[in-house]
Amino acid sequence: MNDQTNDKTTQILHAATRLIKDNGIQALSFEAIAAEAGLSRQLVRYYYADLDMLIVALCDFLGNGYRDLLVAGIVKVSEVKRLGFFLDFFFDLADGHPMPDNLEAYDSLLAYAVGSDALKDRLCDQYKTLGQVIVHELAITYPELDGHSCEELSYLFVSMMHAHWSFVASLGYSTDHSRLTRAAIDRLIASYVSDTARKPVVDRPWARDG
Repeated sequence: MNDQTNDKTTQILHAATRLIKDNGIQALSFEAIAAEAGLSRQLVRYYYADLDMLIVALCDFLGNGYRDLLVAGIVKVSEVKRLGFFLDFFFDLADGHPMPDNLEAYDSLLAYAVGSDALKDRLCDQYKTLGQVIVHELAITYPELDGHSCEELSYLFVSMMHAHWSFVASLGYSTDHSRLTRAAIDRLIASYVSDTARKPVVDRPWARDG
């Protein structure tokens, strides 16, 4: 993809993000995106033949934004045991490393995914990748935890993190609850570490039906 194409697609995806953030997923249309981006509807359709294609690209665009900020923070933290930073970052509690201001847009993708298998698969891939990172960091920080426990905890973290931001971004709950959920994650991890005789709750954490 050349620089000009990249600039136009980025312009379109930024416009789509603003539209969803301000007006919800129901406001998304080629006409609205074109007007917000200052481009023609035909040009938007040139890059994205249908809304499903655009929404999947938007999912990647938003996910890459989180990844880039997280990687930049990791470089600055420069610690072997980075679990604390990872958990703080995803609850917007990492000093000097704020999350992107697009939570409403990201949360809206879940509603759209109900009717889009392509978006559903992409979101599951993103969350599973994040879960694998958390598994790795848990194993480094708590070597006494077995792999299955790390898998369960990673699933619980990602699902709790998503539910928390859905409440904050889409329902308007105070961001003060970030500290509540973040502290609950620490207590959850501690319960797994202290229960050396625990047995797996599910056979395959992160498994999907079908």
